[in-house]
Amino acid sequence: MRTAWGLIAAALAVVALAAEPLAAEQKPAAAEADAGAKVILPWDTFKKITGYDEAKPEQAGMFTLSWDEVQTLLGIKIENVGQGTKIRIPWQEFKNLLVWSINQKKKPESPPPPTDFAITSAEYVGTLAKDGAVFNATFKITLLKDNVWKVIPLLPATVAIQEVKLPQGAYLRLANNFYELLTAAPPSDIVVTATFAAAVTEQAGSNTLRFERVPSGTCLLDLKVAQTAVDIAVTGAQSTVKKEDAGATRVLAALPAAAPVQLSWERAIPEAEKVPPKLYADTQTLVAVGDGILIGRQRIKYNILHTGVRMLKLKLPKGVSILEVKGERTRDWRVTQDELNVALASEVMGDYMLNVTYEQPTAAEQTAGSLPILRATDVVREKGHIGVVALANVELSAPQLKGATAIDVRELPPELLAITTQPILLAYRYVADTFDIPLVVKKHADVNVLVTIIDSAVITTMQTMEGRRITKVVYNVRNNRQQFLRLAMPESVDIWSASVSGKSIRPAKDDENRILVPLVRSEGAASGLAAFPVELVYVEKGGEAAKPGEPPVKPLPSGTLHIVLPRSSEPVTHLMVNLYLPKEGKYTRPWSSEPAIEGPLTVVKAFRKLVGTLEEPAVQAEEAAQVLQQAAQAQTDAATAATGATPIRVNLPIDGQLFRLEKILVLDEPLFLDVHYSGWEKK
Repeated sequence: MRTAWGLIAAALAVVALAAEPLAAEQKPAAAEADAGAKVILPWDTFKKITGYDEAKPEQAGMFTLSWDEVQTLLGIKIENVGQGTKIRIPWQEFKNLLVWSINQKKKPESPPPPTDFAITSAEYVGTLAKDGAVFNATFKITLLKDNVWKVIPLLPATVAIQEVKLPQGAYLRLANNFYELLTAAPPSDIVVTATFAAAVTEQAGSNTLRFERVPSGTCLLDLKVAQTAVDIAVTGAQSTVKKEDAGATRVLAALPAAAPVQLSWERAIPEAEKVPPKLYADTQTLVAVGDGILIGRQRIKYNILHTGVRMLKLKLPKGVSILEVKGERTRDWRVTQDELNVALASEVMGDYMLNVTYEQPTAAEQTAGSLPILRATDVVREKGHIGVVALANVELSAPQLKGATAIDVRELPPELLAITTQPILLAYRYVADTFDIPLVVKKHADVNVLVTIIDSAVITTMQTMEGRRITKVVYNVRNNRQQFLRLAMPESVDIWSASVSGKSIRPAKDDENRILVPLVRSEGAASGLAAFPVELVYVEKGGEAAKPGEPPVKPLPSGTLHIVLPRSSEPVTHLMVNLYLPKEGKYTRPWSSEPAIEGPLTVVKAFRKLVGTLEEPAVQAEEAAQVLQQAAQAQTDAATAATGATPIRVNLPIDGQLFRLEKILVLDEPLFLDVHYSGWEKK
């Protein structure tokens, strides 16, 4: 089949005739638009265009293209393909290829510009004088839209335009309080220059001017004043360069996009001659005297005049070690040759506060050395206050003073008093350049104080006619750091149970045959240390005439019963004894109805109440002890129930006649009861 570019041109004509149907294919109803479109051609023309051969009906609807024609349609170049290469494709595919090639060669339409114009830069070159300022303004403008009038604002109506140069076909008008440029020029770059005057306001030797301006991509100010030693300030300037030349002062400044032109100028104040700095120091020192060491906390308030400083220096007494240096903008500090050098991050003037903590060891228990005080160097005058406190059992005195004055503690500055909660024992003031305070430190021996006390003790004991006794003791203990409660027990006892704060424990025994009950430390409470119960249950075998291996001898029907009570190593504020004796016996004296019980305890009908205060009423000691014991036992039961273990409780078989005895303030002393009885015969 013969093909040529003439046939392709004809095919392009066919496509052009079918442009409307082809365009319709891009719409949602493309199939219906294509079905309704028709092109009528003579048969011979159709055969030339399509290459249809009547002799070869099997090739109907096929189209033959040479390789060069294919590359032209696709817009590409492929090497190493034979010159006689041809491609046969169906007519519909050829039409699609032809339409695609036409669309690819169409130039895309550029979007419309978002605005009519853009002021790319503005430059104001001004000469400043107190009578007024004259500016030469240059605007570079890019016109973007075509076939429209552009209205471009240039200068505010508050300035007076003296001369303006406009592009050809452009006009200047006054509207909206602005001078506006009118132009219908096509898209291009134009330049507009204008000379205008702005009013200057003078007040107290300072000249100011201000006018609005239109936003621009860049804005530069080139200002000139016909005199030297002038300070020119441009409000909002992002960068400013000042230069003096030929008897004039020139300033270049860059403004942000929408900032107005606002500036002021005045004669520059001559720089003061630099003089050395003057330093004054007000020092507050607190010295704490401990065991073998002095600890000082010093606050130095500087007043720096004339010139800023970046280095502060302090003279150190011999043997002083610096622990800490604190201050605003403190960069570094170091000690060199008994001098503390404090480097600051920047120069400081005016008031400055420096805090230094230091220490000095003392060798002997009784010393008389100079009070270590840091002294500020390179200062015109220094004054200060000193307070001395004791952190140990030492006696402080300073019998001789040189250059310092002893004052009342109440005369110390409040800032110094607020440094410590310890009572200040000695106070001094000094203003001299040199002073000496010989401090005498006398060490005293420490005295032991009470660290454990038993607020109340409740002893409940029951005597049987067989000579056995079972006893339960509950101590309410307040303990700070004691490890054991030591109890001297009666002879021949079996301890059945022991608990501390409701928890079962295993007592021990020391070399003196005393029972050791391990204690816990009391928890803190609002009124001090909280008490906890210590409980002990034991049985006495009885029978003083019993021999080893033989049963105990029963008590006689009448006689004297000697009962020994536990004796604790710690003092007991209130000791209470509940004594149960057999009901059958008689325990009164023949000539009186009083109980025949002797010993250091007193028989009472009811126990006394603990003495209360104005805020708290008196408390029944026995009831308080029982409540404390029950609370501790309940807490222990709840803790041990989760583990499945239940502690053994020993309940006393209370029976018999009850006698109450008590003693206030029991120290480490023997405790016993001698009971005279009769009528212990069994019936």
